[in-house]
Amino acid sequence: MTRRNYLMLALAALGITVAIVYLAGSPAESSVDAAVAAPAVSKPASAVHPASHDPAPAASSKTTAQWIADTASGNAATRAAAITALAEAPRTEALPVLKRILTDGEPQFDRPLALRSLRDLALNQGDADGAIRDAVRHAIYHGDDQTRVDELQEALDVIEESQLAQ
Repeated sequence: MTRRNYLMLALAALGITVAIVYLAGSPAESSVDAAVAAPAVSKPASAVHPASHDPAPAASSKTTAQWIADTASGNAATRAAAITALAEAPRTEALPVLKRILTDGEPQFDRPLALRSLRDLALNQGDADGAIRDAVRHAIYHGDDQTRVDELQEALDVIEESQLAQ
């Protein structure tokens, strides 16, 4: 075989590998999102989602300190549950952890959950001092290449609109 044939074969193998990794990652993302979406739904919307009326007893029995510790877990499901649960934690305790995850967390799973929890914190507990909005702005301006700026901006807009309505 010539060099060109080897190069074409290597590129084809690389393309197939990338496609398999991408397709294998998609179902895991949607299953993790589905597993943690019910606790992240705000109370008024829970009537729309009948499955969300029964929160996980393990999550409700944990303290904020345990949730914060679980955000560093090696288990993605444990991290996701903890990040989601922090939306109901006291704002002063949850904010520093969620802010860190928003910029340094796993881009596909942890960051979107942290953004959702920060948004829920602002909507449910307020953001009079602007600390949550500052955390989102920081992620917009100082995020890496995997930062989803459009999602961050949308959450920031929702938070700002809720503050204007108060």
